[in-house]
Amino acid sequence: MARQLPSLNQLRAFEAAARHESIKKGAEELCVTPTAVGHQIKALERALGVPLFHRKTRKITLTKDGRDLAAQVGGSLDTLEKAVDQVRRPEKTGTIKITVAPFFGNRWLLPRLPDFHARHPGIKIEPNLSFDYVDLAHSGFDAALRYGLGDWDTMTSVLIYRDRVRPVCAPQLVTDRALPLTPVDLLKLPLACAKFWRDDWAVWAEATGINIAQARNLVEYESRAFMFDAALCGNAVILADLRMTAADEAAGRLVHLHPLALDRPQGIYMATSAGRPANPHLTVFTNWLRQEASSVDGPQTV
Repeated sequence: MARQLPSLNQLRAFEAAARHESIKKGAEELCVTPTAVGHQIKALERALGVPLFHRKTRKITLTKDGRDLAAQVGGSLDTLEKAVDQVRRPEKTGTIKITVAPFFGNRWLLPRLPDFHARHPGIKIEPNLSFDYVDLAHSGFDAALRYGLGDWDTMTSVLIYRDRVRPVCAPQLVTDRALPLTPVDLLKLPLACAKFWRDDWAVWAEATGINIAQARNLVEYESRAFMFDAALCGNAVILADLRMTAADEAAGRLVHLHPLALDRPQGIYMATSAGRPANPHLTVFTNWLRQEASSVDGPQTV
């Protein structure tokens, strides 16, 4: 007897959107448009005869039927992925050499690599932490994890995540102040930014209802690493990605000053030399990175 199942594409779209509680982020994970994910979910709802989401302005939440289905589908897709992975295992052996900036490598990548190696024991990741901008076509590296807009010449770039930033600083900078601060009080504090991203503060201020052409008390640093050091030393407030600040906030070395977090266009990309054949080992690693980066706490603007 034939199985009476919806299409796998419908289930994958639903599961991704349900896990993120966001059609947009589900679409980013699946590398398709939000419209495509929305169509798949609506087709699934028609096939099942029940709504799976409560649709509100700028937000979706699961219905009871949606929660029940999401739990079952998520577990089933995990089982299916493991089964397929076992079949592919002979092909999933090899070494990937990547170059990565020390700031991102030390703060986010290296603490997570043991989990990747445990999940994919046949693939060895060899990261080289360096500030050098490597020519991938002639370097011996398979890929580079780079920060920016993903628009590098002669490169093919796959988005890992875009920044979601909110203001943070060392607690000693706001001693005896009640948190969260108002945007007006926050913008009076010493501010810092990384080179090329000066407009982040103006965009954040505008999102709170304040129009500033350029903050006068803003110091520009050569790199995100130096900007971060300024915050940790108690010298400035910075706008930093929630993934990068999570460990320091948990340890009490940083505090966030206002709940508003903004999605920004810059982020981390897996870059390879244009025209190079696809590497299945690198694809596995890239997909794992995207999954690791997909869960971020905190509110955001849409």
